Amino acid sequence: PLGEVLAGLEREVAAYEALEHAQGGEEALQELEGIGKLKVLLVELEAASSKAIEGSGRGQPPAHAELVVLNELAHRVSGVIDGLHTLHRKKFQRAIGESQRRMLLISALYVAFALGGGVLLLLGDRFLARTLVLPITRLAEAALHIAGGDLSRRVRVGSGDEVGQLARAFNLMAERLEADEADRRDFEAELERQVKERTRELEETAARLRATQAELVRSERVAVTGQIAAGVTHEIRTPLNSLAINVQLLRRELSRGAPPPSMREIPGTLATVEYEINRINRILEEFVKFARLPTPRFERVEVGLLLEEILGLLGAQAAEARVRIEALTTSLGASVRGDRDQLREVFLNLGQNALQAMPNGGVLSVEVGRNGDWVHIAVTDCGPGIPEAERERIFLPFVSTKPDGLGLGLPIVRRIVDEHGGSVSCQSRVGGGAAFVVRLPVVGPA
Repeated sequence: PLGEVLAGLEREVAAYEALEHAQGGEEALQELEGIGKLKVLLVELEAASSKAIEGSGRGQPPAHAELVVLNELAHRVSGVIDGLHTLHRKKFQRAIGESQRRMLLISALYVAFALGGGVLLLLGDRFLARTLVLPITRLAEAALHIAGGDLSRRVRVGSGDEVGQLARAFNLMAERLEADEADRRDFEAELERQVKERTRELEETAARLRATQAELVRSERVAVTGQIAAGVTHEIRTPLNSLAINVQLLRRELSRGAPPPSMREIPGTLATVEYEINRINRILEEFVKFARLPTPRFERVEVGLLLEEILGLLGAQAAEARVRIEALTTSLGASVRGDRDQLREVFLNLGQNALQAMPNGGVLSVEVGRNGDWVHIAVTDCGPGIPEAERERIFLPFVSTKPDGLGLGLPIVRRIVDEHGGSVSCQSRVGGGAAFVVRLPVVGPA
């Protein structure tokens, strides 16, 4: 067994020696030197142990000197091994120290890299902020200023990348917008100047038109005054001539001292004079009414009730003229805003004209209807009708279809209806009667 142990030690020493040869270095040389000593001692120990074993095999105990040699060799081997252990311990301690230094270095490098990475991140953030975020922020601020009307705002271009291209495109757009705005202001200024000029021209034209209109009104008034004067002269001349003739007859009879039979004619002559005087008064009243139509006093007037009143006033005259009155109402309760007295005069005038158009009797029809916000009142007779050429002329002053008419009734009717915001028209067929239609605006419920 001791041989096997020594053989095993030799193998381990050989392997250890090969390892130290592979590592090299001063410590390896020291270890190789120790291994060399250990090998020599092992050889000596093997030889001494073999000698002692041989003596034991012959039945002789080992000699004291042999034991001393073996003990000394063992102590020397132990010393060499302890030296190798010391070298190994130093080597291990040095390796551990080196490992600790490396760990410290690695930790320091980690901290350095971490700090460096943080610094690099900060620098990268600042770089991105300066090269990307800040230009985009400036673009956004400039866009807000332009949206607010400040078209002179521009963005500073500091790079040639995509952000710089965007900034240049933005500045170009802003320049075009500013140019367009300047053109628009110039156009508006020119347009305003032209509008003012045209307004001034229109005001001058309007002033000339007003002057012309005033002159036309004055001329029309002069013409109407002349027409009225001519009409008054024409209408009054006949009764005045009759008065003059009858007065001359009376003077002649009275100057001759006429016998009693002639005196009996005086009451008839005086009656004629009175009739002509009343006729003159009636003519003058019609002229005054036409010339100075009173201002309407508006109130709520129910059309149905007003027409019932008119038909009641015309009843006796219609019966005397053998005219039957028909009232057709399809819009009960319709009311208008008007002057009751003036509207009464309108429909009374139209009714009397219709009766006078039927000297041989007939039918007088009064029809009331409503169309939306308008009420229509139609007064229809069965007379000879009115030619189409005369349907508008009959509303002019001094135009009459009756031999003894003044020609002021229908003009007065039209003036009253116009002042009530309505209209009046004549619808007639020759030989088929005439229909006068009055159209008035309806008022809502009270």
